[in-house]
Amino acid sequence: MLHTPVRRLGAAVAAGALSAGALVAMTAPAAQAATAATTYTCTFPSLGVRDIPVGITATLPGAANAGLDAPAIPVLLSVTLPADVVEAAKFFYKATSIGGFSNDMVATLDNLSSSDTADLALQNVRFPQTPVPATANQPLTLNTPNPLTTPGVEPATTVPVNLPGAGTYDVVVPSAFTFTATQQGDVAMLKDVPCVYKPGTPSSLGSVILAENESTTKAKPAKNPTKLGKKTKLKVTVQADNEVPTGKVKVMKGQKKLGKGSLNAQGKVTITLKKALPKGKTVVKVLYLGDDFTEKSKDKKVVIKVR
Repeated sequence: MLHTPVRRLGAAVAAGALSAGALVAMTAPAAQAATAATTYTCTFPSLGVRDIPVGITATLPGAANAGLDAPAIPVLLSVTLPADVVEAAKFFYKATSIGGFSNDMVATLDNLSSSDTADLALQNVRFPQTPVPATANQPLTLNTPNPLTTPGVEPATTVPVNLPGAGTYDVVVPSAFTFTATQQGDVAMLKDVPCVYKPGTPSSLGSVILAENESTTKAKPAKNPTKLGKKTKLKVTVQADNEVPTGKVKVMKGQKKLGKGSLNAQGKVTITLKKALPKGKTVVKVLYLGDDFTEKSKDKKVVIKVR
């Protein structure tokens, strides 16, 4: 996959949210448990503002490769409605069960060393109907289906995402989401209830390191030998796992730069040296300078023949 600065996401805070008890299973080595007990402030019709405690538990990778095409990740969510909201649903809507959904939940990867971010959008966030408590003034917890305990159910998942550039990223609980509560038959009753992250409460699930991809650089003269008096052209190819490298390449003899160029969309470049070389053999190094996704590499011994 080719990466350019255009596809890098800006620093805007992502709208959407992971709800209480979210469990994210990201495939990567050195998985680490991560938890956050945070709070969202939701504005309910008639009842007004309510602070909703939200707990998040996630299994995050210790490290992953930058630019990797990450697959959809199963997510388990739960949200607890306060007792007065449950009582209002029973009184105004005659609800005997409550479910719900959200279509705009998005977590954020926030680069700790720069302003770069990336979105982890969620899909299929559906809370099945759950019977309301028979006892008055009791809260109600709604859970998305859990395939670990109920095989075959469709869990909430992240949308497949292309991971951003190398760096250490904070996994940030999202800034806002809307929630629609439904009653028996999945009939909407509390539509698009706005919920926003409450400042001062925990906002991080932990950090993830996105490592640069290893690369290899190979170079060879376009013609071998080069005619005396003519400038040598070198064909350079840089390859890496997961993506096509971008960026600059230079040709060096000792500390002297003989030429430079930029990789094309195939990770290749033809560099014409600035001056014609003397008759005989000249050994040069070809250095790839890396990009946000790819580490540096070099072809340390390229032999150029001139006759």
